[in-house]
Amino acid sequence: MKKAENKSQFVLLPEAVTMTECPRSTILKYSKIGQFPQVIRLLGNRIAFSRADVQNWINTRLATTARSANDE
Repeated sequence: MKKAENKSQFVLLPEAVTMTECPRSTILKYSKIGQFPQVIRLLGNRIAFSRADVQNWINTRLATTARSANDE
């Protein structure tokens, strides 16, 4: 039986870059204008995003792309 991964509910910025394949600057800009999940301030200067919110953002982008492809 496979052991369940215990991932943090937070996605740090470098992981968000990997997950979305978007540059750091784009993620921060889109977050600021409300087109990406809101930044969560952690201790010090560390910032993160909600893992569920980032995954929902990715899923929405994929669904939008699939709908656009079907409309053509």
